[in-house]
Amino acid sequence: MNKQLVFVYGSLRRGQAGAMSTRFPNSRFLAETTVSGRLYDLGAYPGLLLGESDSLVMGEVYEVDDETLMQLDAFETGSNYLRRQVEVTLGTGLATAWTYEPNPECYSFGNLIPSGDWIAYGKTKTNQAYPNDSALTPG
Repeated sequence: MNKQLVFVYGSLRRGQAGAMSTRFPNSRFLAETTVSGRLYDLGAYPGLLLGESDSLVMGEVYEVDDETLMQLDAFETGSNYLRRQVEVTLGTGLATAWTYEPNPECYSFGNLIPSGDWIAYGKTKTNQAYPNDSALTPG
């Protein structure tokens, strides 16, 4: 089977309820790293925009097989996230990994996370309503 690299930056990171090791047990953690881009608060989840390369986003790189990558695709596309390639630093060199970027036609990007770290940001986040997340909107 082919092995692929995947960069995760939100709820799939270690320590989160839906971490890669829990949700996708065949994945193998390789390293913490950063990628160029901007991170936005989309409600229950973050969104990474790769075209905005003036800052860094914290995340983790995993090695996955083709079957796990297809499972990730199904998981992420259900939330209107699209798979994209991104360069990550591993050890002393660069590698190409997959990551998931929110479809800009489905989200608005008004809540920038300046630190680029979803976990650190989550510790300070308050329970507020977000137009993009009906689950958090009071009803």
